[in-house]
Amino acid sequence: MSRKVLGLEIREESVTAVLLDVGFKGSELVSHGFYPISVEKTDDEGIKNALETMVDQLRLTGVSCILGIPTTFVSFRNISIPFNDNKKIRQILPFELEPTLPIPVEELVFDFEAVKREGHQDLLAFSIPKEHIQKVVDLLGSVNLRPATILPIGYATARCISKIKGDGEDLLLIDTGGGYHTVYAVSSGSVRLVRRFPVGVKGTPILRSLETNINRTITALKESQDISIVPASVFSSGPQSSIFGEDIENASLSGTPIASIEVLRTFPRLQNIPESSEWKSGRFDMALALALVEAESIGGINFSTEQSTLTHYWNEYRGKIITTAIFILIVLTTMMADQIFAVKDKEKNLTELDRKITSVFTSTFPEISRVVNPLQQMQIKMTQTGEGSVYPDLPGARVRIIDILNALSLEIPKSVDVNVKRMVVSTDNVVLSGSTNTFNTVNDIKNRLEKTTIFTSVTISSADLEKSGKRVRFKLKMDF
Repeated sequence: MSRKVLGLEIREESVTAVLLDVGFKGSELVSHGFYPISVEKTDDEGIKNALETMVDQLRLTGVSCILGIPTTFVSFRNISIPFNDNKKIRQILPFELEPTLPIPVEELVFDFEAVKREGHQDLLAFSIPKEHIQKVVDLLGSVNLRPATILPIGYATARCISKIKGDGEDLLLIDTGGGYHTVYAVSSGSVRLVRRFPVGVKGTPILRSLETNINRTITALKESQDISIVPASVFSSGPQSSIFGEDIENASLSGTPIASIEVLRTFPRLQNIPESSEWKSGRFDMALALALVEAESIGGINFSTEQSTLTHYWNEYRGKIITTAIFILIVLTTMMADQIFAVKDKEKNLTELDRKITSVFTSTFPEISRVVNPLQQMQIKMTQTGEGSVYPDLPGARVRIIDILNALSLEIPKSVDVNVKRMVVSTDNVVLSGSTNTFNTVNDIKNRLEKTTIFTSVTISSADLEKSGKRVRFKLKMDF
């Protein structure tokens, strides 16, 4: 079953949208749009008009909205916490950040990205005024959209690019626009640093200033937090990415080549991205990254206060839930494997028993060439043999010999030390001769046989020691 995911990028000058159809086989582009915000509109009227046009043109209903916002109102801090429990971190994070914040902590929304290291966690903490979050939520609510996730635009792009690269190399993403540049530093797949730098006029000094600020920030991060960032590649996007020159393929920053974020269009499982001029302009790439964050469950920070309890619980305890699920799966798989092996073992034993039964039957009745059900065929053959024979039963006898043998077999267990040497059967009694270990055993055998329904009485005719003195000879008379 597929679902619709909307990547929505709201900047001061425009609204950009990318709609994906997400299914098991991957994500397919459904529609996209770019909507400039009129400078003649005051306050948020221009944004609202752009959103209304977008919803009307793209026909957005029943979509999961991922909203990307500029970093104008977002604060960033790098701190270290001496424990790994995310729930505790969320509880103490406002108090850790309070001395460095310009407004009271109760007026802010917090989130963080954590990296475990040597018994503690390095946190990149984000904070934004609740008032600003409520403002964008109300704007979207006016066009019947509810943001499941709210995060900085470039943050989503940086995480998606790191997923594509997948080589563990450090990288920088520079999101230009709005009178400032926001730099995201990624190391080992995690965003470790976010900083915002002001922008001057166009020209080489801007690049030199940006290089200086980035180098100073990375050096300070190494000295204060012992976090080393050595970028192997730099990516650039945003409305003012032209500061790096028209030929971005030959541009560089501190000697590191600068690349476009068009690599996002090659994201695994992503389909149907057109080779049109509007896509080649790079205008839709960051909105695409926002949609991919949800479509591919890339995760990360989220400023949305609209999360469901289930979503919040999943984000908080995702690692423990996955670990527990894996453990349960292993246990269930082990139990199932045991059952399968047990069934196979029983099948093997039954096959061996069937083979033995067939072997006994064919050796006993070699004249029967076709064996279908050996047990049933043997019972029929025994019945036929008993009906046509005069030897198993004596003429005039009230009890069959086979019943006498059966009674002896049932009443005298294997544990009894007895050696039967002779059995004489007449029409009204049986005389059984043999030897055993003690006189008590003779009495025990007599008592056992008296319990049968075949014999009316059992008498010890004789019982004496053998010459060796080790065995007792006996003779029992059993009437019927």
